[in-house]
Amino acid sequence: MLSFLAIASVISCDDDTEELFTTQVKEGFALTSVPNASYLLSFETKDNLAERLTWSPLELTTPVAVTYEVQASANPADFENAAVVTSTSELSTALTVEDLNNLAGSLGLTPFQAGSIAMRVKASLADPAVESEFTEVIVLNVTPYTTESPRLWVPGNYAAASGYGADWAPGDAATPYLEAVEFGSTEYEGFVNMDVASPMFKITLEQDWDEAFGDSGTPGELSLSGGDLSVPGAGFYYITVNTDPDGDGDFSDATWTATPTSWAMIGTATPNDWNDPDTDMTYNATTQKWEVTLMLSQDQFKFRANDDWGTPTNNFGQSSDNPDLLGFNGGDLTFDQAPGMYKVELDLSTPRAYSFTATSI
Repeated sequence: MLSFLAIASVISCDDDTEELFTTQVKEGFALTSVPNASYLLSFETKDNLAERLTWSPLELTTPVAVTYEVQASANPADFENAAVVTSTSELSTALTVEDLNNLAGSLGLTPFQAGSIAMRVKASLADPAVESEFTEVIVLNVTPYTTESPRLWVPGNYAAASGYGADWAPGDAATPYLEAVEFGSTEYEGFVNMDVASPMFKITLEQDWDEAFGDSGTPGELSLSGGDLSVPGAGFYYITVNTDPDGDGDFSDATWTATPTSWAMIGTATPNDWNDPDTDMTYNATTQKWEVTLMLSQDQFKFRANDDWGTPTNNFGQSSDNPDLLGFNGGDLTFDQAPGMYKVELDLSTPRAYSFTATSI
């Protein structure tokens, strides 16, 4: 059956009858593209075309400008709060892998798990009083990705005194966090300065108190119903957490470690070569960086903690993945600036993105 859109009406005075001129919407407004069986998205292919949605025009008996709005929803039966993908006068729109992935994220799909995105096209005329037309709904089966690594937060009684935000405030943007190596990993790490005599804290899964790891009563083990965690005293701690060591999806076997560290520089670029004592650094709670001023020559060096070569996480060299970052137990760093006095700052405040700077003074 044809639907009718009233455009104008004229009343005939000769025969006292109303003659209604209307624009008819012809049948056939529909999506014409056929979706793939599934879409496995990846960061490596983010610039590739994932889908080109096409639709037939809204055909009218009277020429009228039409605007097409592509809508998306996680629920094919509910478009009340649909996401607007694009608004256009054209009869198609292209979605790259990144576009489709961002759409999946905005609709709440879980990374690396298959989910559904329902899509339709809405056709509207310039007159808002005129009822819109819609195509049928198609469903795209999408497996999105993420480049964000999961995090854990470490709220406690030490935060305010240690250069962070408020005490016991997981939602504070300045509260320290631990980070996993990639999405899906259960192994987290990070450095946290705790400048109080008796640090107490918990480890939260989000920036709230809905779920928080505490002390299980067994050293090195965590419990979601446990009391406050603690470390022996003030210090700059390297903290690790494994939320699921056996990979069964259950947090009941979660573990943790906390190792106090004090950092220094050592190597042929430094005053005492590779010999002990190394050149100690001092932690600056304001900048959240370790720093030292020393004479440097054009040669090799590393950052070392606790005068210890035996523990891989107690020395930083060149990252094997990113030349701008440091890596645990990496190869020697090379100082290639002009010899002289430098202020060196070691930044361990961002988990898994450790770096340093050397500024001539």
